Amino acid sequence: MITRRDFAKYIGSGALALGIGEISMGFACNPSSVFADIEAYVPIGLDAFKVILGLLSPSEASALGPIINDVEVAFNTLETVVQQYQNAPASQKASLVGKIVTAINAVISQLNSFWSALNLPDGSLASTIIGVLQVIVSTLAAFLPQLGGTLALDAKKKFNRTIPIVTRSGNQLKAKSIRKDINAVFAKYGYSNRI
Repeated sequence: MITRRDFAKYIGSGALALGIGEISMGFACNPSSVFADIEAYVPIGLDAFKVILGLLSPSEASALGPIINDVEVAFNTLETVVQQYQNAPASQKASLVGKIVTAINAVISQLNSFWSALNLPDGSLASTIIGVLQVIVSTLAAFLPQLGGTLALDAKKKFNRTIPIVTRSGNQLKAKSIRKDINAVFAKYGYSNRI
């Protein structure tokens, strides 16, 4: 299990380099929109993850307790860093962009740890979970290039399977579309759950 202190060290380890890289690269889009989209997305992604947890058997959820905690800490850290960015003076924003990129990659890594550790037979439950996780992870990955970052899974972790990433852009990164896409996955496999 990763502690908050270890997670903070993980976040800080590559943030400076990423922040410096952002200064030279600039933004490929309206930066205020990207941060607003990320901030609106985090509770949706976390809610969708919690709905997934509700689909698991109590024994499976219990066995994954430390990993579930790590995913929740990663989402909360991402939300905190985005809020820090929005409240920071201009002189501090570049280093915080690097921390946001690192936090996004941490969430993606933790979700892949969760998926990799799940012990589900193929079927509608597994298809539902991977479908929802794919929307969550693909949305996060779509924010990275807008921030001058790239996908970088935690090299210390070994994944026996990963969540496939599909291209998401434009309106697909807006809260309403993300909710609609996640809810469509639940409906496709016969679950009445909604976020």
